[in-house]
Amino acid sequence: MQGRQMWRSVLAGLLLIQGAWLAAPVRAAPFMVQSGQPRAEIVVSDNPARMTKWAARELQEYVKKISGAELPIVVEPTGRAARIYVGVSEHTRRLGLEVSDLKDGAYRMASGDNWLALLGPDGDYVPTEPWGRNRSRPEQQRILAEWDRITGDLFNSPFLTHFRHYYPDPEFWDTVGDRGTGPGHPSPTEHAGVWSFDEAGTLNAVQAFLHELGVRWYAPGEIGEVVPQRTDIALPQVDRVVRPDFPLRFFQYGYAQHGMGDVGVWNLRLGFNPGGRIVGHVQLCHGLKFVLMRPEMREAHPEIYALMRGERHEVAPCLSSETLFEKHVAYVRAMFDHYNEPMVNIDLPDGFGPGCECERCLPQRTPERGRDGLVSDLVFAYLDRVAREVYKSHPDRMVGALAYSSYRLPPLKIDQLSPNLALTWSRAAKRRTMYQDRDEVADYLRLRDEWLAKLPSKCLIMWESYLNAEPKGRALPAVFPRAIAEDIRGLKGLSVGDTVEVYQHQSFSNHRPHDHGYDYDAFALNHLNLYVTARCWWDAELDIDALLEEYYRLYYGPAREEMRAFIEYGEKHWAELRRDADRIGRVLELVEAAQAAVDADTVYGRRVARVADYVRPLVALREQLTRVPREETLPRLRALEVKPLAGKTLDGRLDDAQYWPALRTLPLRDLRRGRSPEPELRTWVRIFRAGNNTLYFGIYCADPDIGNLQYGTEGNGAARLLDGDFVEILFETTSHSYYRMRINPAGIVEEADLGDGVEERRWRSGADVATHIGEDFWSVEVRLPLGGDDLRAEEPLAGVSGRMPSATYPWYVNLGRQRVRGEEVRRFGFVLMGTEEFEVPEKFVALWSK
Repeated sequence: MQGRQMWRSVLAGLLLIQGAWLAAPVRAAPFMVQSGQPRAEIVVSDNPARMTKWAARELQEYVKKISGAELPIVVEPTGRAARIYVGVSEHTRRLGLEVSDLKDGAYRMASGDNWLALLGPDGDYVPTEPWGRNRSRPEQQRILAEWDRITGDLFNSPFLTHFRHYYPDPEFWDTVGDRGTGPGHPSPTEHAGVWSFDEAGTLNAVQAFLHELGVRWYAPGEIGEVVPQRTDIALPQVDRVVRPDFPLRFFQYGYAQHGMGDVGVWNLRLGFNPGGRIVGHVQLCHGLKFVLMRPEMREAHPEIYALMRGERHEVAPCLSSETLFEKHVAYVRAMFDHYNEPMVNIDLPDGFGPGCECERCLPQRTPERGRDGLVSDLVFAYLDRVAREVYKSHPDRMVGALAYSSYRLPPLKIDQLSPNLALTWSRAAKRRTMYQDRDEVADYLRLRDEWLAKLPSKCLIMWESYLNAEPKGRALPAVFPRAIAEDIRGLKGLSVGDTVEVYQHQSFSNHRPHDHGYDYDAFALNHLNLYVTARCWWDAELDIDALLEEYYRLYYGPAREEMRAFIEYGEKHWAELRRDADRIGRVLELVEAAQAAVDADTVYGRRVARVADYVRPLVALREQLTRVPREETLPRLRALEVKPLAGKTLDGRLDDAQYWPALRTLPLRDLRRGRSPEPELRTWVRIFRAGNNTLYFGIYCADPDIGNLQYGTEGNGAARLLDGDFVEILFETTSHSYYRMRINPAGIVEEADLGDGVEERRWRSGADVATHIGEDFWSVEVRLPLGGDDLRAEEPLAGVSGRMPSATYPWYVNLGRQRVRGEEVRRFGFVLMGTEEFEVPEKFVALWSK
């Protein structure tokens, strides 16, 4: 069944199933529910929008959760019950209730004699062809072929994966009439059938009404909701229109959760709005990549790509290229003309960095402005030119730019940007997470004013990052609700709204999961940041203290005071915990106190337990910090992520550009002389990570006397490795201090676990090791698998106990080389130890990866 006829049949079924309560006359009374019995019916249009259907079901479901009474959904009022009009219909029009002047999720709540109306603009988004239904190669080829025909060029399509914004409906509304609406009915979570771009004014009105009844959705899923219990629900006396303070209200998850699920439902209940009317329906940043990313374009027009280190980049542009400018303008106009987009992002692809090094681009750099302003004038001169050219043909449309990376600062050579240019500002360190630093806040406010002064459109969008729950930063109690409230309050009237990048465990099957990321709840604490943000988007002037007081009471119950102390301590000190064992100890004490204050089997106990599990790695970090005092002035090493060739066999050579790319080389110094060795004895190290459980070390040892390498023993045995040439890797992991590996030029390996004050030589790392001897050097490759933080407790003599180092949970390492010629023994190390020994743990340097 389809359309209006289907909807009438569905509702007829609902009335038959639920009709018993109407058998006896019901006197008109100002109640929806009285003594646990239904006294109202939900009235909808005979052909409601998708979000209207959802809103009606949401109201029905939560009234039942509150009171036990299930209100029927009808198209025509029976006249024997109070009426709750959900969404626009002929009935609301007869009442004179208009929503035509509302937009961006705004809604109206009104009441009268025995009726309540909850309504707002609801619209079913219909994408323009061509758009991708799936990731299959034939489907993507179809889209590109059609897009090529439309544009006459080789642009990529931003609509290739548009299906990600649709949450399919497995015939929920077609079958609900047969299944009924009693226990066991399919939930909206399982049967969404909506686009994220569907207008949802009515749903926002329903959520607001349920909020007034005491319902709260503090976190995704059932564990995050608070539902009061009552047997009576009165019809309110109300007449108001509610408009959000910010039209753009969007959470973008670091690992996309495509499909509805608990998080998608939670977003809708928080009143989010991806802003299709304002910013369009495709990616809000890095839009120029769609001109540049196809191999066919690179082959046809190599001159439009940036010159970096003497070669043309794969996707970074040369902003001095006239051909690039012409193609970029043509692409934007095609997006406007064919897809009728209100805004098209024209920003540079990610990874532009210092920019093109050609003879026209290079002189436009401004290194005196630091990294944040290195190419601001170059980039915005180009973006402004594109915007002005597009403005000639489409003065009623907007183009979007991004202040980001090496062009985060305002340009100095442009007084006023094009009137059709909107700016998304990625603030880096000056974001809400760093609001404890008032100097940073002052600097941010100054830069904000400078940008607004150059922006005639006054269309400013903030790009925020709430990524603290990523595996690399897990356990830090990074909550900052007051900073969020302060910043959003200050942005009211200045900003269109936010896109907030949020970490969420990846669960979409097209992506490869992170091996170390799924044993904890990424929303255990971060839900509070998101909840506060969403509430402030609607009311920037809200009382944050009252909101938090209610949160502690409703969400944590008997543990409210203990969790208040924990969250307030985290809000003040979370950024300092990476290096402060005492403060970590205090955090753990506060969590233990909260657990002691609540019954573990209650919902409050489960909520506290999620937090306790989330901060559990702080125990190992505290132990690491207290084992050895660290010198904060020492350098930090970073292991970049590289995708190695599949099935590559180690051979000790470091000249494979694909396998050992041009990563930064880390030089070793002469420990006795305190400086770099002579060039013919230079020694360097490269480190990279592959995935989440493997580190690679490459060590290069120059030697002009390669024919006289000393192996330590005649038989190349490991027993006397210290007597000859070798390299040494010392590493303290996230959970153990510490391990040692020695490798000589013949590939003989000596390993030891030096933890607990004992040199345990039976330990084996499980590493793959290969060496290579060249004409004037020898080199080593090491592939080191990681076994996780708990491995040593299970297998004390096998494998590396620890997980991938991160900025929050680094390893501490040293790397050394010994060279022996006759009586002369020379040692080279990464850090000057004040001695010729390698094993000085307090001098080990931090190793981290992103």
